[in-house]
Amino acid sequence: MRAVKGKGTRLEKRLWAMLAGLGLKGWKKNAGDVAGKPDVVFLNQRVAIFIDGCFWHGCPYCNRKLPATNREYWEKKIKRNIELARSYDEQLQREGWVVLRIWEHEMADMKTVRIKILHLLVKERLL
Repeated sequence: MRAVKGKGTRLEKRLWAMLAGLGLKGWKKNAGDVAGKPDVVFLNQRVAIFIDGCFWHGCPYCNRKLPATNREYWEKKIKRNIELARSYDEQLQREGWVVLRIWEHEMADMKTVRIKILHLLVKERLL
């Protein structure tokens, strides 16, 4: 478990590089001062972006198999991660934030991720 990184993951680095490549300004990495510690925030615009690992957050699309050993632990762990994510989304929305969650498997198609983020920023009149 200690080998699992919480910050600066390969997926986060790809997202950060994409945002920099788009020339977007005003975003911050791993905002520890924002509920849920989003992977990226646009503080002034109050936009929080999370990248959720398909295994760790129970992606309904990937439906990854749990390890055979200690299955009860993993079910409980992933269920808790899903509940926490939902709770953080609700808290952030109550505080006036717009939340975008991107699944790990979606990062395979960076063009779609780019469009998703730009669409959100335009829709919220942030671009």
